[in-house]
Amino acid sequence: MLIAYCAVVILVIAVFIAIQASKDSRNKEAGQDPEISAPVVKETEATEDSEPSPVRAVWINPETQKKVIKTQFPSEDIVIADFNVADFGAAADGKTDDTGALQRALIAAGKNGGGVVFVPAGRYKIMGTLLVPTGVTLRGDRSNTWSGGAVEGTILEAYSGRGEEKGESFISLKQASGITNLSIWYPEQRLEDPYAYPWTIAQLSGDSATIEKVTLVNSYNGIKIGPDWNELHYVKQLSGTTLKTGIFLDFTTDIGRLEGIQLSPEFWANSGLPGAPVPEALFEYMTAHAEGIVMGRSDWEYMSDIRISGFKTGMRVTTRTGSTDTANAQFYRVDIDNCNVALKIEGVNDYGLLISDSSFKANAGKSPVAIYATEGFRAIVQFNKVTVGGLPLNAVLNEGSGVLSFENSLIGGWDESIGHGIVAKAGSLILGETKFSQPKGHLLLEEAVASVNALNSGFDNKLDIENHSLKAEVKVLQDSQVQLKKLPQAVKLDIAMQPKPTTALLFDVTASPYDADRTGQKDVSAAIKMALEDAGASGGGTVYLPAGTYRIQQSLTVPSGVELRGSWDVPHHTIGGGTVIFTNHGENDAQASPFISLAKSAGIRGLNIYYDGQNWDAIKPYSWTIQGLGHDVYVIDTTLPDSYQGIDFGTYDTSGHYIDYVAGSPLKEGIYVGGGAVGGIIRNVQFNPHYSARSTYPNRPMDNEFDKVWGYQKENLDAFRVENVREQIIFNTFVYGSLYGIHFASQDGNGPEAIVIGHGTDGSKKGVYLEAAGPKGLTFINTELVSMSSTDKVYVTIGEQFKSEVTFFNTSMWGDPSRSIDVKSGKFTMQQGNFTVVGFRGINSSGGEVYLYNSYFQQSGRTHVYAGEKIERMVVTNNLYRGGMGYDDDAPAGSVSGSDISP
Repeated sequence: MLIAYCAVVILVIAVFIAIQASKDSRNKEAGQDPEISAPVVKETEATEDSEPSPVRAVWINPETQKKVIKTQFPSEDIVIADFNVADFGAAADGKTDDTGALQRALIAAGKNGGGVVFVPAGRYKIMGTLLVPTGVTLRGDRSNTWSGGAVEGTILEAYSGRGEEKGESFISLKQASGITNLSIWYPEQRLEDPYAYPWTIAQLSGDSATIEKVTLVNSYNGIKIGPDWNELHYVKQLSGTTLKTGIFLDFTTDIGRLEGIQLSPEFWANSGLPGAPVPEALFEYMTAHAEGIVMGRSDWEYMSDIRISGFKTGMRVTTRTGSTDTANAQFYRVDIDNCNVALKIEGVNDYGLLISDSSFKANAGKSPVAIYATEGFRAIVQFNKVTVGGLPLNAVLNEGSGVLSFENSLIGGWDESIGHGIVAKAGSLILGETKFSQPKGHLLLEEAVASVNALNSGFDNKLDIENHSLKAEVKVLQDSQVQLKKLPQAVKLDIAMQPKPTTALLFDVTASPYDADRTGQKDVSAAIKMALEDAGASGGGTVYLPAGTYRIQQSLTVPSGVELRGSWDVPHHTIGGGTVIFTNHGENDAQASPFISLAKSAGIRGLNIYYDGQNWDAIKPYSWTIQGLGHDVYVIDTTLPDSYQGIDFGTYDTSGHYIDYVAGSPLKEGIYVGGGAVGGIIRNVQFNPHYSARSTYPNRPMDNEFDKVWGYQKENLDAFRVENVREQIIFNTFVYGSLYGIHFASQDGNGPEAIVIGHGTDGSKKGVYLEAAGPKGLTFINTELVSMSSTDKVYVTIGEQFKSEVTFFNTSMWGDPSRSIDVKSGKFTMQQGNFTVVGFRGINSSGGEVYLYNSYFQQSGRTHVYAGEKIERMVVTNNLYRGGMGYDDDAPAGSVSGSDISP
């Protein structure tokens, strides 16, 4: 065996030398560098029981490698760009007008179907404005870890629009486009007498505009989204100083996301750029004039990891421009300080705001207030684990008729001599284990206050109330038997570094030696397979599909350390250009091999996968689109317009799996995780039928066929199925139209353990469906559930076999439910539930344990709580019911208790 093995190795070396000599000769004739073009050879290890695999040479196309950008600053991903502004004449010297060069590059990318336009590090004088076409990302070079200090890398110097606040925005983003990794600076701006400028970046009417890793050094008005109709904005890792308004958003009708935002005076003051003002003067100006984030109407806005400091108003939630429409939203880890008003609430719809693990502090200007709800506030805002204070006159001021609910929170810092912790001129108040930092002046209730419910709140178990109300119903309870659950601590919302290929080698499937057709007219399966195999044999790399349509009918396997990548550099819709794969692999056979299999540490990024043979009148089954085979597999910025079964990370152990901004309209299965995986993250998933209906692809469901898709999904789609996993994080996910919005079940006798933050189920039959969980149970934070379907519509269902526990913190529910919550077994806790619509019954408990605290039932004349014959225990305490509590009791004697049952 050893002799045979040596003979094979000698033969392989001889073949390699011959191939190398031949390639070097051809390369020299073509004027290429033999070192760059050299074959890469990888030998497969042999064992005593196997013969070595054949060794072949892999030719690395030198022209292809030019698309791989060597950035000045470290980057999370491999930077791939089809267009470079330097090739279009950009000087990057801060003196030459580079407007034309950048716009020509953007136009060329748009005509090519999309892709990345790279702007190398340097200073670009822009005298005009820029338009980013659909499918195109304008990408610069800056440190991915920058959090302040000197501004370096790619800097766009904005000169247009001085003194013309209503002029054209400096950069306009068409739908499905983006701007990333750069800074924008106004060299002519000054603090002494600031010039008004138009918006720096504007999302035009449409969907899917992304702004990521961008610094607004000294914008007057920063980012504008709306007031024209828009959807699916994503502003991520934005930092900067803005002199009037940081971010304005309005008329957003599908989930917008703000994540990782930092706004404060320090970014201009510490920029190191000419004319930067001293911090003290800038702080004084901004706390007298500027607003951080202004939100008008937005349906289900997701805000997380936001830091705002040094503004007159940190965040203002208001009405739609020219309308009374308002927003509902969820905030997680939003910290606002050093403002005159940290959070101002002028209007919220009935579904309310869910705010968790956050902080609002005010200490600037005259009569500062940390949280201020005006007369226009008529709905509900729920605060969980929120710190309120600073040095305000009054920490909280409510002038509206709405409900403010605080749980596990701290109210502090008010002027005890003339101010109060909470001043309520009207409305209602729910306090659950909320502490006040001072012994006196906790609540001031004025004439129009309706009610106060307080549980274990105050200072040293004493709640100080000054009551001037006329008809307020005040219930104050101190009960040592009640101990509310606390939010989990130190939950990671993302990984430290995004996954990427193990090498920077690029295998462009449209270039030699693959020459794949990108018109969709030919089956290019063989070419794609060859490129994947070459990348695997080379120790990893990126198999790149430039913008275009690729017909692939055979299944693919992405080797370990390899990324299959399209032209998209940001999340995207199915509208306009980009990379799309057409396939009908696995047609009529749900058990067939997956279309794409991912080996350990392999991934997919920046493309769409479409089944153009689907029949919308009689939905056909297909096999899984993507399946993970090992640890650390990933899918990023990928859209699945009509997968029958989307992503399977549950058949095998995919520990460390990572899914970030997968979008689409799956039909039967969306995302499935299990297999004993530990430490996986699913984040920013967006499922909605319009991803199939709005595409430009052949055989798409037209407008009059939208209900065919949605109707099928409401009776069949298991959007998120979670089985045998541990330490699973599910963050800011959303589905519109499903049988089960999110579904937890056992696998091989093992239930899942997960923390779910910011999940939304809309237009679906069962919002959350629970069949099993592991010993540590399941935790939900900031959950929004809308049940709409044919029959038996329920927000949360806990099945008869559920033996663990589940806790819901800060939940909002509405739609057209049959019932709100079905509890058949296990232990169910809900703290701060907003039951906008109750249905026939609210809490419908036929078994198990139920704990309901600090919740609000808006619909009167219903059975809000039902205790069935097999209930083990039920505690119902400190909840607010419009029109009085509706309660039915068939439970065994002594099994039901709480302040709502036995005052």
